[in-house]
Amino acid sequence: MTEVREPSSVIEMAEMCRRAQPMVKYMEGVTQEDIETAEDMLVALAECDFYELDGSIGQAVDQVYEQTYDGKTTDDVILDVDCRLPSKVCAFWSIGSKINFSDGPSNLPFMYLAVADPAGSGQNIIYLISPYFGAIFMGSYRIGVEQPLRISGHTLSMSEEMQQFYTMHVLTVATTCSLLNQPSFTKREPAGSRQERRAAKRNGSYATDAWHKISWNIGEAVKAKLTRDEPTRCMPLHYTRGHWRKAEEGWNNVERRKDGLWYQWIEGYWSGHPAFGVKRSYHAPKMARAG
Repeated sequence: MTEVREPSSVIEMAEMCRRAQPMVKYMEGVTQEDIETAEDMLVALAECDFYELDGSIGQAVDQVYEQTYDGKTTDDVILDVDCRLPSKVCAFWSIGSKINFSDGPSNLPFMYLAVADPAGSGQNIIYLISPYFGAIFMGSYRIGVEQPLRISGHTLSMSEEMQQFYTMHVLTVATTCSLLNQPSFTKREPAGSRQERRAAKRNGSYATDAWHKISWNIGEAVKAKLTRDEPTRCMPLHYTRGHWRKAEEGWNNVERRKDGLWYQWIEGYWSGHPAFGVKRSYHAPKMARAG
């Protein structure tokens, strides 16, 4: 068996995946669909923006996912606009990302590849991609609609455990996007060295600005500048329930309540900063249980 090597950067991971795609046709048990998917992956990688996630961001994604989705059904989930893809084609990778297969090798490095449906359906199509196995279609999601999730078309032959596995990966991408699309949380800088980016450009026809390293925008220098006027920036990420706020007649979305005063309804929202942790809340939005 080929020795498994873990990449050290998203640039190396992308190059390993690009070189592996032509080899898919030689894999045992490969189908014509697998070969066509590998060809599509080569096209997608050439058009892709790559996001290398700091390890602490990966931990926050896991915590926010657990708060919002873990152990729940997907019947009533509505993904908000922050779950949009940051690019039409994008890949998310964090060092140490591994996957295990019950019927095969374990601890294989992988990254997520997400593609906005070019047909304009609004679906964000999610794949697992690795140098060590053919790309796996996990499913897709849409934002702003009820029941936005669609997992791999083999649902009827899947066990409940496998359906949860696929759904977990699709929702992990949505959760990742929701954090990356918060400019008050993250900062973006070029991934890898200039030499690595130029070499990747020569080898894979990638755009020189396709590489992004994502980290929290809270560093020692920033912390030193925090003042008493910015207390929420030092709080862990937490969910604030929807609530009534006193208002004036004529404001948007106001109602007169029993006390005769005008109030404005404030929808629930996440506040604080994940760099300081994620606070468990019984009031975080959850997906309804089946039945």
